[in-house]
Amino acid sequence: MRPTGRRGLSRRTALKAAAAGSLGSLLGGVGCGAARASLRKDIPGGFVDDGVESGHRFRDGGMGRGAPAKEERCRVLIIGGGVAGLSAAWRLARQGVKDIAIVELGSAVGGTSRGGAMSTVAGGSLPCPFGAHYLPQPRTEQLALAAFLKDAGIATGVTADGRVAVADRDFVRDPAERVAGLGYFEEGLWLRAGTSPEDDAALVRFESIMAEHMRLDGDGRRLFDLPVARSSASMQALDGMSALQWAEENGFTSERMRWYLEYASRDDLGAALQDTSAWALIHYFTARGNLESKESAGYLTWPDGNARLVRGLESLIEPALVHKRTGEVAVEVTPGASGATATTVNAATGAMTRWTADAVVVAAPQFVARRLLREDPAAKARAAFRYSPWIVANLHLSERPESRGFPYAWDSIIHGSASLGYVDAGHQLDREDERDTVWTWYLPVIDSDERAARQELLTRPFESWRDAILDDLRGVHSNIDDVVTRIDVWRWGHAMVKPTPGTMWGGMRADAAAPIGNVHFAHSDLSGIALFEEANWQGTRAAEEILKGLGIAGESLL
Repeated sequence: MRPTGRRGLSRRTALKAAAAGSLGSLLGGVGCGAARASLRKDIPGGFVDDGVESGHRFRDGGMGRGAPAKEERCRVLIIGGGVAGLSAAWRLARQGVKDIAIVELGSAVGGTSRGGAMSTVAGGSLPCPFGAHYLPQPRTEQLALAAFLKDAGIATGVTADGRVAVADRDFVRDPAERVAGLGYFEEGLWLRAGTSPEDDAALVRFESIMAEHMRLDGDGRRLFDLPVARSSASMQALDGMSALQWAEENGFTSERMRWYLEYASRDDLGAALQDTSAWALIHYFTARGNLESKESAGYLTWPDGNARLVRGLESLIEPALVHKRTGEVAVEVTPGASGATATTVNAATGAMTRWTADAVVVAAPQFVARRLLREDPAAKARAAFRYSPWIVANLHLSERPESRGFPYAWDSIIHGSASLGYVDAGHQLDREDERDTVWTWYLPVIDSDERAARQELLTRPFESWRDAILDDLRGVHSNIDDVVTRIDVWRWGHAMVKPTPGTMWGGMRADAAAPIGNVHFAHSDLSGIALFEEANWQGTRAAEEILKGLGIAGESLL
């Protein structure tokens, strides 16, 4: 949702805030339960997520009964229209493969990179993200991502330090970030209020340790790299301990440092420190840094977030598509002696289709993949994947509310809140009238009991979320109730894979990624961390497996 690598190691971009705990304390932190009711009962809105009911019907065995009414043939069938599935289609189309079909459970493709729009006071609309909303500027060594950005017309060349060059308008505008403590905002993401000399010394020592991990091993590999598969094997032992254990063993135990590290793990990895691999946490701080300057990459963003990248993928694959079906649920996939078959169901009509293809890509998370295969040698590995739920809410504001301290920025964080604050979707827009805007508010649910957390998300009424969101914002924007005209809430039950200890290098990812005959697998969870970069790479990897099987030669982008 808010993918990892957001900050580098410079003091101006040091971390934000953190708080961990059970679901009850987490929701309590944003006002749920004991929250004050909204001061305005007339604020409209509701849940805008889709596919939940259809997904649960599939999970409970309520789909796919009876004989399929229609037969379809395609060269490659892709199940799942998220970034991994779209990237697989892009890589295939780039190599000249046509007759590709995509089926997607949701009402639109894009997965957690989907975007939308909210109506303005003047009768127009403002774009906004439903999930992930930025992409760190990649290095040209990230071959697949660099090639896609060039194909999509986003890349303009190469920078002097070997990164993909893009237009200035695609970078986050200044001011980029601010954090609120004691009711007013400060510039940047390191809250200076209440910081002791010991806190500062601990931060300097931590950054020094991270800088030491930004180097090459004896074989010329970065210790921590993107894609994850390029990382050195020399640091994999860190995966055996939790981020909490690593922090304690290294003396980062003060309240401020715990806050520092916990916020990073919640914001970018979707998990509490005790549920996060130490390897994954260090990867977050080091994988995108420049090996010489130790500075992190710049950040690319658009008003509707990574939906801009989804549109780029869609435009590139359109000529190769024979079918793109949304609201379509895959219920079974079967590898064959040559090719593979699959059965899908239209969620609205119940109409079934039996597909025959030269190859199938299951570009769905592992909890879905294991239900599609009757015989699955990786079933045990797939069952070990865990996912964090998220809430993403878009608030339309007739005008920006009162705000003390540092001026409005792209990203605003509330120190001590269980939420991650909000991103101003209008920050990147060139508009003469900036009276109204949309804020996108994020809440990761980091409970160790993810199933109970998902149930809480689904059963809590919209009014409770409305009150919780406004209560969270009211502490720094006292008149927020007066300017909000609508709130739309998206519930992501399985938003991000959790990089729990032992899952990055314990073998389960490799087992789950291995093809079964002509059935291939592609999803960001196969990388262990939920990033656009990793979803793009996993889709490319699956496509190149298929290209090899089809005997289509070409230079690898891996």
